Amino acid sequence: MGNRKILIVDDDADFLLLIKKRVESWGYIVITTSQSGEVLRLLKIERPQVIILDYMMPEINGIELLKKIRQTDRQIAAIMFTAQPTMKAIEEAKGLNITAFIPKESFLVDTEKDLKIALDLISQGL
Repeated sequence: MGNRKILIVDDDADFLLLIKKRVESWGYIVITTSQSGEVLRLLKIERPQVIILDYMMPEINGIELLKKIRQTDRQIAAIMFTAQPTMKAIEEAKGLNITAFIPKESFLVDTEKDLKIALDLISQGL
């Protein structure tokens, strides 16, 4: 994996810390923010290869944020955390090149495995 960077965006500070530690243990460099307004700046400064977004955030949902990102960056791999991967969310995501929707509520059980698989798939393509 080398120095592959991942930007994780989630408004839940406890979850953000938990996921950061887990993904770092897999050998990635992890940058985090709980502020959706910081994302575009961090993308420009840190230049991560992957972004992991929470679908439900207070200021803007993950799909709308990814639409803004895609206006300037069509290449960054994207993974979306969601409490419930509804058809509405999946429909909204069409054309945004999302690698995976990962259920957030079961993170400590099977979501970790799902996230690792998604990151491995992305790493093979980079």
